Parts: sequence; C-alpha cells; structure tokens
Amino acid sequence: MSDVGVQASRTTRLTAPSGRAPLGLFFAGSGIVGVALVGLLHLDRLPVGVCFFKIATGCPCPTCGATRAFGRLFARDLLGALAMNPLVAIGALVIALWGAADLLLWPWGRALSLELSPGLARVARFGAVALILANWAYLIAAGR
Repeated sequence: MSDVGVQASRTTRLTAPSGRAPLGLFFAGSGIVGVALVGLLHLDRLPVGVCFFKIATGCPCPTCGATRAFGRLFARDLLGALAMNPLVAIGALVIALWGAADLLLWPWGRALSLELSPGLARVARFGAVALILANWAYLIAAGR
C-alpha cells in the first residue's frame, strides 16, 4: 500500500471541551477575581516588592507592574494600567471582551474558538515572544 494520500492538517485549537463552560468565561472570571482581590486588599500598595526576579537581578521581570496594573484597572484608570504594564493591561481587556462574548453566546451553546494552521500558529508564537520582549524592554526603560 502506498503512503500517497491526503494527510489531515494539524491545527492549533483554543477551545473548551464540549459540555464545559467556555474558556473565555473561565479566564475572564479568574481575571475579575484577581483584579478584585488586588483592588479590595490594596495589594498594589505593598511597601515591599515581591518580584523575586527583580530582587535577585535588580532588573524587572516581564510581568513586573502587573499587580499595580490590576490595581489601576480596579480603579478604572486605563492609562495608569497601561503605564504600569501595557501587555498585562491589554491582555486583561482582551480577556474581558472574550469572556463577555462567550457569556453572550453561551445560552445558544456556542463560544468563541481559535483555530490556527501550523504556519499561522508559528507566526502567532513568534509574535507573542516579540510582544513579551517589547513589553519587557518598556518595563526596563520605565524603571519598573
């Protein structure tokens, strides 16, 4: 028998298993709890830094300022959140929109899903790394 034939393409999929709550709801719910905890407990105003990477190296990690960004989002200060950590602030907003869309679609048994071809998945991974590095460069330049 010959190996010639149609091969199924392997795609990268981001979706919840059927019968479960949509991923957007899970991520948005987790984010809301996180932002609320930071805001209500004032974790963004701790007198001591808790970033072990920064304590060890003196250089901010790629997520430095995330707690302060969450605190600013809790206070509805989008510009302040963007100044603290742009990637975390934008990511939180994207996840909130994703969760809202999934919440609207859930009664009909639908949810947003993302399916990428192997080539596009590679580009998305490269883009994600580039965004993280650009955000990190900003944090270093801003002295976070």
